[in-house]
Amino acid sequence: IVDVLQLTAIEGDNTAHIQAALDSVANRPADENGYRGAVFLNAGQYDIYGQLFLRASGVVLRGAGNLADAGQNTILRGIGNEPAERDLLVIGGNSGTSWRNALNNNGTVITNSFVPAGSRNLQLTSTDGFAIGTQVIVHHPSTLAWLSSINNGETAGDDPWRPGQIDIYYNRTVVDIDPEESKIILDVPIFDHFDSSLSTSAVYLLNQQGLVRNSGIENLRIDIVSSGLLGVDHVRTAIRLNGVEDCWVHDIVALHFSYAAVNATTANRVTVSNCEGLDANSPVDGGFRYNFAVNSFSNNILFQNCRATWGRHSFVSNGTSSASGIVWHNCQSQHDYTASEGHRRWSQGLLFDNIQFSQPEGSTLLGLYNRGSFGTGHGWAATHSVAWNVKMPAFTSRVIQQPPLRQNYSIGGTGGLRTNPRFPGALGFVELLNQEPAIPSLYQAQLDHRRRYGPLPDAPARLKVVIEGEAISLQWLDIASRERGYRIEYSVDEGNTYQLLTSVEENTTTYSLADVSMEMRMAIFRVYAFNDICRSPYSNPATLDPVSQIEVIPAEELNLFPNPVRSQFHVRSSSPIGIIRLFDRSGQVVTVHHSKQDAHYEVLSIEELPVGLYFGKIEDHKGRVGVFRMIKQ
Repeated sequence: IVDVLQLTAIEGDNTAHIQAALDSVANRPADENGYRGAVFLNAGQYDIYGQLFLRASGVVLRGAGNLADAGQNTILRGIGNEPAERDLLVIGGNSGTSWRNALNNNGTVITNSFVPAGSRNLQLTSTDGFAIGTQVIVHHPSTLAWLSSINNGETAGDDPWRPGQIDIYYNRTVVDIDPEESKIILDVPIFDHFDSSLSTSAVYLLNQQGLVRNSGIENLRIDIVSSGLLGVDHVRTAIRLNGVEDCWVHDIVALHFSYAAVNATTANRVTVSNCEGLDANSPVDGGFRYNFAVNSFSNNILFQNCRATWGRHSFVSNGTSSASGIVWHNCQSQHDYTASEGHRRWSQGLLFDNIQFSQPEGSTLLGLYNRGSFGTGHGWAATHSVAWNVKMPAFTSRVIQQPPLRQNYSIGGTGGLRTNPRFPGALGFVELLNQEPAIPSLYQAQLDHRRRYGPLPDAPARLKVVIEGEAISLQWLDIASRERGYRIEYSVDEGNTYQLLTSVEENTTTYSLADVSMEMRMAIFRVYAFNDICRSPYSNPATLDPVSQIEVIPAEELNLFPNPVRSQFHVRSSSPIGIIRLFDRSGQVVTVHHSKQDAHYEVLSIEELPVGLYFGKIEDHKGRVGVFRMIKQ
């Protein structure tokens, strides 16, 4: 930005002094890149008794430096408590700005029967009215059926979540249109599954009234005059972004806030980098010390190279179901009282990447989990979220739980894992704990891949394998647009290795396999889409569904161990066992074991069998069948 208005501190309150300069720049015409100019605050101390607003697009507030020496740096001192517990600097804040403001009433209905998290393609009743560059909101209502599918939030003793409370909103831009398939392609994926049997989602054009774009705050220090270490009668948030898009906060140091150094609300595509939120002053209690936070209607926010101290939830999504796509990358935090986390009510797509916690005041430092009755029915606070290479002391822990029909992940990093969470929910996916992952940063790896290859095609969804006559049929949902085709892979060694089975044309949704050998009946299949540059993620893995042929012994009624096995294979069943057969990979029977009458427990001696993979079939006295794989070592 070439057009800069320079300002020097005056004695007393500088609020009106700086605001007049910001308003002056705001009244200038924007250039071809959307910028109006910058207000440059020369080194010095600027006392601020009120609030400062960047209400127009293309306006930048910039200082001379963020260190403590006012002779060479720019220091804004937030003084007093008028208005009470205020935001000191605000980008945006214009009235009427909302993601609920639609230009086309209720929008256009999404017609996919199912769209998995991670997809950018949406099939609509019509693509009329959409164009490349159109800004849209993707809205998923929280219906009674959808809430029931996630156990109504599992809020423990609190009231369950109610319809309309947990609606999902994604702020997106249309980057391509496929009229032949009636699909629009979004710039950023959705971060939760859409199932039309549970909720009818829609896409509507966003009324962009009041949005502030291309504005930022840079290179200055905010030193809030505190009402006491545990007081609240002072500035609550140093910098608030409210009703913004494509905005930033860079190289800021903020001290003594009671809530946050930086907080985003109704914000899309925001970067907060090289910032420090230090020495929070407030009660150590709910609603305070959320150093780098997002609240409602926040999408696609990056916090990078930031540092926090004395926070309760130093890096946190407090925005419920309308907050998603939030990344904290290469950040540090000291003296944490409790966890950085998805805080409440279904935040999606959070990534904690290369976070370093040290000198903690508490024992739990990271949470992707069910918060049950914490707060007001916080329930499942994060879903489809990842902790990657997060490092913390050995005596501290993370809590990673699996939400209903979804997953949370922890990969690499140091510290402990809490295996007895306070509220219901299975443990999530945890791998390489206290090991260094081969990919040090998931964020950086994905960014590098996208810059090299562009966005991936969407993965096929809901792969299933069924018997059709004498053939095996693979069936899946075609989500991608403009793919060149699909490739099918299979595994006969419990998913350790996969082989290419075949390739099929674009828009294909089924493939029949005439080979019905025992090996293929027991194989694991997966499918991916590809184009000329790269391929999609894999579909779900799938095996032949025996429910379509026979009555199945439920898995919970069988206990088969050990597996892998060396000499003796144990079979325990809740119903009397009839016959147990073992097959080799070619389908030849190698062992037939007839159970004693009414026996619920049998031991198979397999010492003489060669090393390798075997398939098993159990028939109980009710005529039900159970199938399994066994590896002989």
